[in-house]
Amino acid sequence: MKTDIDQLQRLDQVRLRLMHPHQVPVPLFARPEVPLEMKAVTELLQVLQVVDTLTRLRQQAPDFLDAQACLERVAVTPDFHKGSGIPIGTVLATRGFIVPQAIGNDINCGMRLHTTHLTQAQVVERLDELEHKLRYLFFEGGRNIPMTRNQRQALCQEGLLGLLGAVPPAQDEGLWSLFHRLDLERSLERVHGLGSMPARPLQGLENYLGSANGLSRDDQIGSIGGGNHFVEIQVIDKILDGTTAHAWGLRQGQVVIMVHTGSLMIGSLCGTIYRQMVKDLFPPGLKHPENGIFLLPEGLPQTEVFWDWLNSATNFAFANRMFLALIALRGLHEVCGEGESELLYDAPHNLVWREGEVYVHRKGACPARGPEGFSGYGEPVLVPGSMGASSFILAGQGNPEALCSASHGAGRQLSRGQAQGYDDQQFSEFLKNFRVVTPSDFRRLRPDVLREKLADLKQEAPFAYKGIGPVIATLAQAGIARPVAELLPLLTVKG
Repeated sequence: MKTDIDQLQRLDQVRLRLMHPHQVPVPLFARPEVPLEMKAVTELLQVLQVVDTLTRLRQQAPDFLDAQACLERVAVTPDFHKGSGIPIGTVLATRGFIVPQAIGNDINCGMRLHTTHLTQAQVVERLDELEHKLRYLFFEGGRNIPMTRNQRQALCQEGLLGLLGAVPPAQDEGLWSLFHRLDLERSLERVHGLGSMPARPLQGLENYLGSANGLSRDDQIGSIGGGNHFVEIQVIDKILDGTTAHAWGLRQGQVVIMVHTGSLMIGSLCGTIYRQMVKDLFPPGLKHPENGIFLLPEGLPQTEVFWDWLNSATNFAFANRMFLALIALRGLHEVCGEGESELLYDAPHNLVWREGEVYVHRKGACPARGPEGFSGYGEPVLVPGSMGASSFILAGQGNPEALCSASHGAGRQLSRGQAQGYDDQQFSEFLKNFRVVTPSDFRRLRPDVLREKLADLKQEAPFAYKGIGPVIATLAQAGIARPVAELLPLLTVKG
């Protein structure tokens, strides 16, 4: 019996082609040792039914879309696995319309990496103290990011540029003192779009903005979130490209901070609103698409509203990653000593990019553009492994067949439910040798509560993910991204 996995035809050591009836190129980048999931292939084939939706709209509602609207290309990264309607690791290039569902549920989920002045030896000898400090700062009331309503509004409407302009130097309580001391404006050029996407005011964000009476604290900004989100203290274990590493200020034995998170409940709210808006926009009387994927034509008033919602969530995510990095840096300073820190890069992997007349949607895929505009080295690409495994810094090569996109991680090979049923002994051994900071100190929990907390954490255990080695090898061999440095975790903070 033929299965959907048989729809993949291997072209060479790093590329497969998805066989389907639509005239759209769909290369999948994966070496033979990278596991491929049949459910993800089935889901990808369903995504391509967008072409059928386009045909039906042209026939039955010709005024809904421009006559030239099309799905131009699709590319699939090595961490490809099943998502919710659209697989993780899918990149779509469209003309004349946007596919809001192809951005993912966590708008502007992405990666941020700061270098520090510290060495591995300086941090390892203080890991116990650092664990206690970070638990306090992240989970026990230590975040302390007071803002006014106007500052939150500037954050949502203007991103990091708006926040920089709205917080005076005299406001230095909590994290603001470190915010001012690091001169973060200087690093904005190393954040996608300067971390600042223009958006008009939105009524749906009133609860987050809060009252107009002075400073207040909210429970969103500076939160890691759940799932595979993390803040990790890492060390550069190997330099793989000395020239690029030197240019980027990376050296062996150096401690760095990697942050992986997105827009949390703000993004969930914004995404829910604009997805419903797009669904309501579908021509009345027409049967809804079988794959449940709705298209948003460019040039409509609703399209501008979509960008407002998207950009507001995007701005929040940029600020959230910045504050998470500051919290981790504050912990390192207080435990290991103050010193210099530089931002290497901050980039989304759940977003849509306007590139000329084409919209590039990346769902769980990093932009990996080439040397042009990146000082001749390529765009920094941050690819974490599973919890406890190596992560990598790479330089994008601007591969057009891959739509200038790379993996955003190792990619799941077990669902969260499957991971919970995996070998408890193997997971226990992993925890003995790895340091994870969570809101609860496992050493102080009742046995029944401990079992519940460990079951949640087990969903993100290493065996739930593909090996990072074959994924990185695929990116390198396919000319998608060039490895620059390998990082090892010293301590991981999970929400």
